[in-house]
Amino acid sequence: MHISFIAFIILAIVVVAIAAYRMGVHVAKATKQASPEAQNKIPYEKCLEKNKKAFKYGTFTDARDGETYQTVKIGDQVWMAENLRFKAEGSFAPNNEESNVKKFGRLYTWTSALDIPADFVNESPAKDLAMYEKMKDKNFQGIAPEGWHIPSNKEWEQLMENIDAKSDGSELRSVCIWQKPGKDTLGFFALPAGYRFDNGTFHHFGKRARFWSKEEYGKSNAYRMSISENSTDIEGIYRSDALSVRCVKNA
Repeated sequence: MHISFIAFIILAIVVVAIAAYRMGVHVAKATKQASPEAQNKIPYEKCLEKNKKAFKYGTFTDARDGETYQTVKIGDQVWMAENLRFKAEGSFAPNNEESNVKKFGRLYTWTSALDIPADFVNESPAKDLAMYEKMKDKNFQGIAPEGWHIPSNKEWEQLMENIDAKSDGSELRSVCIWQKPGKDTLGFFALPAGYRFDNGTFHHFGKRARFWSKEEYGKSNAYRMSISENSTDIEGIYRSDALSVRCVKNA
């Protein structure tokens, strides 16, 4: 074999090795930057302790599993100031890590959140008229603990009336975890648990919060409340996605 050809092969191998190394460093750096810990240096515990003093949180214990939640009054509503952690079929740990559940709660498909048959992920609950009529009750419980319920669009809108119309949602975002810290002026303490698609992939952990509304939107969608680092909105998404659940107390 010609010596120049051998030299060329060796050079090519070296170039590929260097490129692979640089790519690995880039990926590792990007992964580190994407983690919630790299985005915000304000400790979670310090952030929570500050809120406890500022808002004089109440507490509620779910009799089903003994989990205790902070609660807060915002306007005429009483909300849980934490995401629901109740483990049920059709629920998942944020970013597929059980260690995240304590802070971020669990993620639920819409049918799991409403505690209705999974068959209704792609068809209207109106097929079961008795159940559908129950869902219209303003205090429809769903997977919420006794005395609490899954919010409707109207209730999410009522919550949003407490923030400035031009706000980026900072009044609802926690001061910790988010890359762009919130102001959390209401004590809602929204944390970016992200969400899960029905193909099993997890997205925007540490960057976005999405919460279910009890209301359907078309044949296979339902409404959700979304909080990002730049905005809040209520729109429809697939019921098969898994999102956070915030419970509001029965009026």
